[in-house]
Amino acid sequence: MSKAKRTDTQSPGPHVADRHDLIRVHGARVNNLKNLSIELAKRRLTVFTGVSGSGKSSLVFGTIAAESQRLINETYSTFVQGFMTTLARPEVDVLEGLTTAILVDQQRMGGDVRSTVGTATDANAMLRILFSRLGKPHIGSPQAFSFNVASISGAGAVTLERGGKTVKERRSFNITGGMCQRCEGRGTVSDIDLTQLYDDSKSLTEGAFTIPGWKSDSFWTVRVYAESGFVDPDKPIREYTKKELNGFLYKEPVKVKVDGVNLTYEGLIPKVQKSFLSKDPDALQPHIRAFLDRAVTFTTCPDCDGTRLADGARSSKIGGINIADACATQISDLAQWVRGLDEPSVAPLLAALLQTLDSFVEIGLGYLSLDRSSGTLSGGEAQRVKMIRHLGSSLTDVTYVFDEPT
Repeated sequence: MSKAKRTDTQSPGPHVADRHDLIRVHGARVNNLKNLSIELAKRRLTVFTGVSGSGKSSLVFGTIAAESQRLINETYSTFVQGFMTTLARPEVDVLEGLTTAILVDQQRMGGDVRSTVGTATDANAMLRILFSRLGKPHIGSPQAFSFNVASISGAGAVTLERGGKTVKERRSFNITGGMCQRCEGRGTVSDIDLTQLYDDSKSLTEGAFTIPGWKSDSFWTVRVYAESGFVDPDKPIREYTKKELNGFLYKEPVKVKVDGVNLTYEGLIPKVQKSFLSKDPDALQPHIRAFLDRAVTFTTCPDCDGTRLADGARSSKIGGINIADACATQISDLAQWVRGLDEPSVAPLLAALLQTLDSFVEIGLGYLSLDRSSGTLSGGEAQRVKMIRHLGSSLTDVTYVFDEPT
């Protein structure tokens, strides 16, 4: 007996992977939410409005974004999670369809003093590639135009097995970076007033240090100097010999052990530079900023004239413009300059760079320059820079949460 063949031509339903088009919240009770249930469409712009205290932030930040961040944090190793803030599961019955959540708030951008508008949005990265391709004279790869990469070189002998014999060959390496050696890519140099760091009439055991936060019982500050054995902790600093004072102020990092704790001893000057001067001053606490205002004088680097770049990086030009000039140009004018470049070999790169620069203009930041320190941006400016960075990225299916966008 033959079987009848099915002849219907109904199209199959959507694939299960294509059905996750909603974020479902059921029974949310975070803060002042009262068993709130809601469905939010993905890949759509959703605006939450309401009076103060109506629960907007509790839903968006305290529930959806918080759970997304908690789940992502759990994918890291236990060691890495130890450095993260421990997040509790939001008080909600059901939360489905979450995607990676990125918060775009109005917090000012701080961090490294080398952070600029260009580095925060990848515009600098594209400019470096552009100059490495078209710049004359050619000086190297894109890292040769980066003020975050120092030029280093070295040589040595290596032992090889070749044809059953052991031979020694001399090998050398050379990395060309764009960092100004004088200011280390900061654009400024500092002069530290030693009288603001310590009272030289006292010994270390008498509390000579006058640096904020340096407590006498701290292993990483006072005790590493007093108990390292490199200086006499009971001798007033003004009585140190020239050799002792030089080691106290400028000694290279070396491992020491204090009460069984492994520590790194280094000169006071480099320690202060790493602890305070390597950070964005606007991100420091007020009393630390007041201390730096008293102890440190900043001046424009005389070698790079504040551009952060080495001579080699500034020597390569496109149409008479070097990368330092381009970064110092107002973004709206820089976009016009890029639009005037006609080079088929880098056409996709030019299009991507121009799109980023035009985004600055469209969002109202065309008056900035790429070399503007990110720490000097206002909260509203910082938020719009973050919008350009995130919305212009290659990531897809991401939930972006904007906190009262301007």
